[in-house]
This record gives sequence, structure tokens and C-alpha cells, in this order.
Amino acid sequence: MDNNLDSVSTNSRLRSIGAFAALLAWAVALVEFGCTPLLWIFDYSNILASHLSTYGSQMPLLLAPDYQPSSLATGLLLVLDMLPADLMVVALLLTGIFFMRLSKGQIWIESNIKMLWWMGLLFIISPLLAPVIYTLQGLALAIDMPSGERAISIDIGISSTAIYEIIQGIFLCAFSLIVAESKAINDENKSII
Repeated sequence: MDNNLDSVSTNSRLRSIGAFAALLAWAVALVEFGCTPLLWIFDYSNILASHLSTYGSQMPLLLAPDYQPSSLATGLLLVLDMLPADLMVVALLLTGIFFMRLSKGQIWIESNIKMLWWMGLLFIISPLLAPVIYTLQGLALAIDMPSGERAISIDIGISSTAIYEIIQGIFLCAFSLIVAESKAINDENKSII
């Protein structure tokens, strides 16, 4: 009887913690999804000035006092700014689904293992995109430049924060492989008994 009570208590805690973690992940995803567009809406001049000054050393016309990029260039900058946030939103949505499944007692299922793998890949890919996005934003601003004034800036650096995120992704991928292997062993043991 005590074992049954402990099991009920554990299941109740698992449901509560899993549901809370899922809601927290989804709330953070919602904030992450809204932050970049809201910054562009409410602080447009500072965001644009930051982009223009970043690439102004290669393309001095960007620093002219009356310069305004075309709507195409501005739109491309916004889309490229949104890309890392969108990847993080997808990772957070997957995290929420993972924890919601855990709260329902669905622990050793194949879809959870795949979800862990995809979350790890998103953590690895996201920081690797930063140099590519930097380069593409420079190309977006170069669209408006007259020929002879255009420049390309290629970034290949990775920050220490990016390395930390990549390592987190590797850990998640490794953990998914460990869970997959332990599930296979568990299934094999059940079939023997």
C-alpha cells in the first residue's frame, strides 16, 4: 500500500513539474517570438542606426546623415534578425511538448527521443548561423549601394557564448542517444521476461 501511495505521489509531482516546465517553455517562446518585432516597432531608429553603423566602415554611404535604406533592405534586415529568434522559439516549443508529454507519463516513447535530438540540433545550428546572418545583413544593405560602393563582409568568428550553446546542443543529442539505447535495452529486457 505504501508503494502505491509513493507511486501516486511521484506521478502527481511528475504531472505538476512537467506541466509547469511546459508552460514556462511556451511562455518564454512567446516572449522570444515577440521581442525582435517589438524592438523594431518601438525602437526602429536605434535598431536601424545600429545596423548601419555596424556596416558603415565598409560602406561609408550608410553613415550619411540623411541615408534611409530601401524597404527591401530593411525587410531583409528584419527577417534576418528574426531567424535566430525563430529557431529558439521552435526549440522552446519542442521543449514544452517534451515536458507536457512527461507530465502525462509518456517518458520512454520514440517521439520524445527524437524531440531531444532535434532540440540538440537546434542548439547547435543557432549559434553557427550568427556569422552567416551577419554576412547576409551586410549583403542586404549593399543592395541599395551604387556599384563601386558595395562591400561584402564575411564573418567566421564564433563567440564563447556560441561555443557554450553548441556544447549544450551536443549534450542534448548525446542524451537522446543514451535514452534511445536505454529504451532499447529496456524493451529487450521486457521481451525476455
